[in-house]
Amino acid sequence: MEFRLLSLRLLVIIVVVIMSARLYHLQMVTGDSNRFGVDPEVITRRNVVVAPRRGEIFAADAQTLLAESVPVYSLAVVPGRMPDANRQPWERAEVVARLGKVAELSSTLILTPTMVLEERPLLRRTLNDLGPLPPITSSEPLTLTIAPQHSLRALELTRTYSDVLRLESPIEAMIARQSVRPYQPVLVAEALSNNLAMAISENSNYLPGAQVIASYQRRYPHSAEVPSLSHLLGYIGRINECELLVANPASSWLTSMADVVGQSGRCGLLRKPIDPASLGLAPYQVDDRIGKDGLEASYERELRGHLGLDMVFVDALNRPVSAMERVYPVENGLNLVLSIDIPFQAEVERLLRDWIAEGEARRQRAPEAYKRDYDPIVAGSAVALDPRDGRILAMVSLPAFDNNVWVDPRRQAELIALLSPSDPEELAELLRLAPLTNRSITGQYPPGSTLKQFVGAAALQQGIITADTQLRDPGVLRLIERGGALFELPNSIRERDNGLLNLADALRLSSNVFFASIAGGNDQATNLDDRALRITGMQIEGLVEGLDWFHFGRTTGVDIAGEAPGLLPTSTWKAAVKREVWTTGDTYNTAIGQGDLLVTPLQLAVAAGGIALDGTIQRPHVVTHLTDSNGATVRTIAPEVISRVPVDPAHLQAIRHGMRESVMNVPNRTAHPDCAGLDLAGKTGTAEFGPLILRPNQRLVRQSHAWFVGFAPYDNPEIVVAVLIEGVGDLGDGSSTMALPAVTQIMQAYYQIAPPADAPANCPVLPVRSPVERVEDVEEMEE
Repeated sequence: MEFRLLSLRLLVIIVVVIMSARLYHLQMVTGDSNRFGVDPEVITRRNVVVAPRRGEIFAADAQTLLAESVPVYSLAVVPGRMPDANRQPWERAEVVARLGKVAELSSTLILTPTMVLEERPLLRRTLNDLGPLPPITSSEPLTLTIAPQHSLRALELTRTYSDVLRLESPIEAMIARQSVRPYQPVLVAEALSNNLAMAISENSNYLPGAQVIASYQRRYPHSAEVPSLSHLLGYIGRINECELLVANPASSWLTSMADVVGQSGRCGLLRKPIDPASLGLAPYQVDDRIGKDGLEASYERELRGHLGLDMVFVDALNRPVSAMERVYPVENGLNLVLSIDIPFQAEVERLLRDWIAEGEARRQRAPEAYKRDYDPIVAGSAVALDPRDGRILAMVSLPAFDNNVWVDPRRQAELIALLSPSDPEELAELLRLAPLTNRSITGQYPPGSTLKQFVGAAALQQGIITADTQLRDPGVLRLIERGGALFELPNSIRERDNGLLNLADALRLSSNVFFASIAGGNDQATNLDDRALRITGMQIEGLVEGLDWFHFGRTTGVDIAGEAPGLLPTSTWKAAVKREVWTTGDTYNTAIGQGDLLVTPLQLAVAAGGIALDGTIQRPHVVTHLTDSNGATVRTIAPEVISRVPVDPAHLQAIRHGMRESVMNVPNRTAHPDCAGLDLAGKTGTAEFGPLILRPNQRLVRQSHAWFVGFAPYDNPEIVVAVLIEGVGDLGDGSSTMALPAVTQIMQAYYQIAPPADAPANCPVLPVRSPVERVEDVEEMEE
């Protein structure tokens, strides 16, 4: 009896537990689904990602917005909420046509066979009303582009002439192309007006499946007025398949290898990161935008933030049957604060643009006909940085562009013209101008004589010369190369005899013979008399070692995407690339910044900072700190020493003295303290490039670039500026009459000083107004 009572009690307990569990399942798990009248047995949970708001970019004042994420509305469709394509094809087609009209998307009407137009004149007239019919020259299907306002009318025609007409919607193509789940939205149109977004929402009953999504559009508020900011900031664009493959880490090396090998035919050799914790939500989705260039690319991870996750229940057909619920919160991206002061950046751009215009004016009025045939002068670069901590104060590359064309759907025509114009002449001009190229970090040029101070520092440290060593400079250096060929290295076209020169004299006069001698030796020269001091020089191995101290031939590590390493040629490099033997003439050319040696303007400025600061080279950077959405600093970019040049401070002081002599005791007094109002040191450079040109006197010459790199104040350097103006080196000594004044005026703009009012009469009158002079002119006009 007791056993039966115990069994009965256990049975009751089991029944109560089962009923309680079932009640919990009905009320807590599938309660929402039951209210929708769907069988709970086929309810499935789905996850939907939520995109974060991209971080913003601020100027040095932490107030001026340079890149912002502006709230915008986008139109999307949720396929699972649209009429079913199989059961309600016409209803679905009508919804799609309406959406195409709203989104201003053209459809495609296909007629086959085309011969029916001869049999049905009414159809011909009707089609012609939708758009002019092209000539029918074959039996191939006829394709007509239907304007958005005619999409519904074209759909009605397919009802009447369903046997010969078919309407293809770009929206259906988008859905098919993205292969999304029926409950996931497919983006159809971006940047809807507020009125249009409201109208779609209010008429959602007539547009089943349509969804207005509140998102963000990137905008660059100052890039139109200061286009040089575009190279710094970069731009964003839709992620492509190869970028998506790399952006989402693999959970193991095996899956990483499988992804890389599987896509190698399409994407080439890629490196896919591995993160064992990446089994959950992928950081990047198919429709995401990512940084493509500049800071937008180099700080992509920080700017992007982290995805959030919403949850929705769907039925057996993947149709949503519940409201969205937030599972993981979204984390917006961090903000960047730059070292760029907008007024200074704008002034540097204005000065460089004006000096480039001066170069073009000189080309047009050049007395030599072959110079007037040069390509128009349009390009240049300017870099200003603080050598004490590596902060980039300004960076300008011209020509430039407005990076808003990448993010504004209304400017597609401008973007196409910027990327691939259809006209061959326009394409050739685009390739020459290369406005998308940041010449300051990507352009690689021969530095010309701006390299000589670094060659001199290396020779001093290696004991080849002292600061007082005097070498004979007859104006040209001649030697017999291997194989009996005569090699000549002149100082300039004039081959001026400079007599005996020490290091400071050689820098002041920019003696090619002196620096070629300390690099490659003058012991083989055939045009020096017996009294001249003969030296063997550093040779190419010592020269390359010395230039490597100053970080030439490798990237500086600047925090802007796209930096090029330049080129520091060696005998091994020449044998491998050119399959030729290195010669003494090659060493001579390298020592004067010619031959195969290439640098970027940023590299030159960074290296000059090493001389200015007794051998300490800081990594250049444009971001000073990162903040969260509340403005609180979450990370500070600390100065980072990337090289300590192993040159004795006394030797560097000798180089600085020579650089000061280069601006103090030369005929052009533009940078003299009495004329400039500041105390700077620097070095000019004229660097040949391009094909040989036969002058009327039968002498072969090349066009040349103009350089100047300098620092100020001389005794306590706070700023280094490098300027390159392409193609003007031989237009009235462009390095000393254009590049040097440009640097001087940039420094005046930085310190906000004007040329002295009581400047001596021998101070040159510049064709480009200084910043302070220009402001004074405007104030006088206003008075």
